[in-house]
Amino acid sequence: MAQQTVGIIGLGSLGGAMARRLLGLGWTVHGYDVDASRLAQAATAGITPEASAAALGAFCDRVILSLPDSDAVEQACLGSLGLIHAPRAERLVIDTTSGYPPQTRDIAARLATAGSRTIDAAITAPAGGAAMAADGKLTFIVGGADADIAAASPLLHALGEQVFPVGPLGAGQVVKLVNNGCAAIAAIATLEGLLVAAKHGLDLWQNLAVMRVGTGHTAFARHPALLQARGRSGAHIGLMTKDLAYLSRLAREERVPTVMGDAAGHLFQMAAREVGADAGIMQIADVMERWSDARVTLTPVDDGDARRSSLAAGDAVIGLIGLGNIGAAVADVLLQDGVTVWGYDVDAAAVSALAARGLHAATSPRQVAEQAQILILALPQSKVVGEVLFGPDGVAAADRPGLLVVDTTSGYPDDTRGFGARLATRGMRLIDAAITGERGGSYAIPERNLTFIVGGEAADVAESRRALDHFSSHLFHLGPLGAGQVAKMVNNMVCAVVGVGLIEGLLVAAKLGVDYQKAAEAIDHGTGASFWTHNRALLSPQPMKGGFYVGLMTKDLRQMSRISHDSGVPNMLGELTYHLYQLFCRDLGYFGGIAQKIEVLQRWAGITLDGRELDLEPLE
Repeated sequence: MAQQTVGIIGLGSLGGAMARRLLGLGWTVHGYDVDASRLAQAATAGITPEASAAALGAFCDRVILSLPDSDAVEQACLGSLGLIHAPRAERLVIDTTSGYPPQTRDIAARLATAGSRTIDAAITAPAGGAAMAADGKLTFIVGGADADIAAASPLLHALGEQVFPVGPLGAGQVVKLVNNGCAAIAAIATLEGLLVAAKHGLDLWQNLAVMRVGTGHTAFARHPALLQARGRSGAHIGLMTKDLAYLSRLAREERVPTVMGDAAGHLFQMAAREVGADAGIMQIADVMERWSDARVTLTPVDDGDARRSSLAAGDAVIGLIGLGNIGAAVADVLLQDGVTVWGYDVDAAAVSALAARGLHAATSPRQVAEQAQILILALPQSKVVGEVLFGPDGVAAADRPGLLVVDTTSGYPDDTRGFGARLATRGMRLIDAAITGERGGSYAIPERNLTFIVGGEAADVAESRRALDHFSSHLFHLGPLGAGQVAKMVNNMVCAVVGVGLIEGLLVAAKLGVDYQKAAEAIDHGTGASFWTHNRALLSPQPMKGGFYVGLMTKDLRQMSRISHDSGVPNMLGELTYHLYQLFCRDLGYFGGIAQKIEVLQRWAGITLDGRELDLEPLE
């Protein structure tokens, strides 16, 4: 390739890696850093060292800034030896700093008087910035004029795989701050959940695998190394604290409530006080482990056996108690497969509808237990499970030693363990098999794409697959009875926490004129990725109704609150989200869809995701 020249100001772990990458691709690279040792190291690698930003600017029409904050950018650009003192008519400044957008725009306006144009090209890198820069796999979130972004394209594509233009100058930094806010929230929520799971003896690697294919997936589930590399160079708690403070400042100025973002900011400030601002971002885990008296230990295992098995010949007779959305969808799949199914529900109409399609209608839970070899419970909560199992004409009244009961309820683990002990006195076996999935239960079942999170004896779990593999794609055995329900609560809590945090951030971005779908797409390639950014159809100013109910999520968050209290694990973001969901439930009703929380959050912010101001009394 033809030799090209670029200057890089800031030669830390990320700036240095970018400089070496470009040097290896044949660029002539000039470098400057206030740290003389970094400058000397760069010179050893073949980078031409310069004594100041102005000296560098004298040689370079393209200048990349890789600095810790906007104040450092201001000094490099406008200080006594700054770029502004080396005017060039065609200079393009590419600011990769996670900066404060209003300050970035002010600096750019001053540079423009000396002939420089500016774009902001914030970086996100789930697998580590320096490593991804070295491989040319960074993701850039870019704000600026179209012509300037096009002019920067050769540099950006030399360093990155993905380039997302999201709006005018400053928009890239806005989205990067939202991304980092989401990442901070996800990191804390994931750690809170895993510490609870650790207290219950769960396999944490498998717990992350569940989240990866379920609604609780985040960049930390996608890339467990983020949780393991606590002291990763370049990614400092102090930098994350700075970004969260910038996001909070934007939210205050735009009058957008950011409950999750501010809470995460305060937790990172507390962690920085304990371990120091130069500690790795994920050393917040060290602090949270001390608070919880537990450890997050990740031991990689092969999850190949979690996938659907070949169904054994001669399927079992299946019983179903609870024929609502989930139970009815399960019955339909089993009947399509020619399986004999007995079913019961307190709603006679639900039973009749399925009986017309081939279900054997029972008149009580006991009758289902008398006919079935494997009995599946699809019920709303532990209280109802207890009534079905031990009430008049309940399952336990049947004379069926050896019966395997599979409880898919998002229930409370201690209750479930008690149910198991009582059923054992009747010779019956119980496993818990909580449900998750990218698209939610009632949507995933017809596609045979459900994920089961299971607790119980290994032999019982293996036997349950004769029924469950008809309508699932993955089954994860997390540990003893109750383990599946703990993991389900962790998954749902992370999903709920991250969902609120993302909407808060996107509403701040909307106030600043950023397209929310472009922002969400960019975030999905970064450390702020989640179930919500991956399923962007759920992100709408007119959110879809139905799906998983707000009331059910509120119940799950209440149970997670109880589990965390009982376990002695601080669960601050989970608790805040539980209280927010109580408010959502009061506003939307029990049967509001969880995506409809967007309606409430938009009213609180006074703006819609697509930037329409709502006719509300302004806040002071």
